[in-house]
Amino acid sequence: MKRRLLAGAAAAATVACLACATSRRVVASLTANCREVQPGVAFEMMRDNPNILALDVRHAGEITAARPRLPRSRNIPLSELPRRFGELAAWQKGTIVIFSRDGADAASACEFLARQEFLYVSHVTGGVEGWARRGFLRPAAPAADP
Repeated sequence: MKRRLLAGAAAAATVACLACATSRRVVASLTANCREVQPGVAFEMMRDNPNILALDVRHAGEITAARPRLPRSRNIPLSELPRRFGELAAWQKGTIVIFSRDGADAASACEFLARQEFLYVSHVTGGVEGWARRGFLRPAAPAADP
């Protein structure tokens, strides 16, 4: 009897481990197109390739004189992204670098766009705050959208 219980427990543990491994693979496939990049890497990517879209997912209250929109960026607040991501269709196979205030909302936006089959999306570690700490924040240039 004890052997049967132990065998049953071992089988259940094996199935649970297989389910965990499968879950990890599914999660990995969902997030495979979403990368985290440091501010310096993002700066170089944007400097060297003017076709990269800088997507700012901050809401209006987070865009201030001290932390303005980035040059050539497009602003779609994270709360509006599920209904407005179609506006980014031209970049579905291009590169998108996503910014938020501190990086957390950018990571969420990155995951969302990766699930929508955007191929090359990255979010910046530390967001605009990290960007500013590294000295990359400059006076805003004309925006990519009104």
